[in-house]
Amino acid sequence: MAASSVMRVKGIVEGCIGKKVKFKVRKGKSRSQFVEGIILNTYPSIFTVYVEKKGYKRIVSFNYIDIITNYVEFIICDEEETKIV
Repeated sequence: MAASSVMRVKGIVEGCIGKKVKFKVRKGKSRSQFVEGIILNTYPSIFTVYVEKKGYKRIVSFNYIDIITNYVEFIICDEEETKIV
C-alpha cells in the first residue's frame, strides 16, 4: 500500500473536520452497520468520529487504511453526498 494513498485519504479527512458523515462498517460476510457522526480530530495514524445514537454518545476511531481497504465506507453529508475513497 502506497504511503501516498494514506496521505491523500488523511488530507481529505482533515478537510472534513467538524462535518457530518455517514459511515458503513463491514462486520463480517454479509453484515454491515450504518452510523452517522461528526469527524472530531485527525492524528498521524487514526481519526476520531463523535457518534450519538439511540441516547448514547461515544467517540470511535478509525485508521486511514480502513477507508482504503473498504472496511469502512465514509460519505460526507454535504449537498453532493461525497464518498471518501
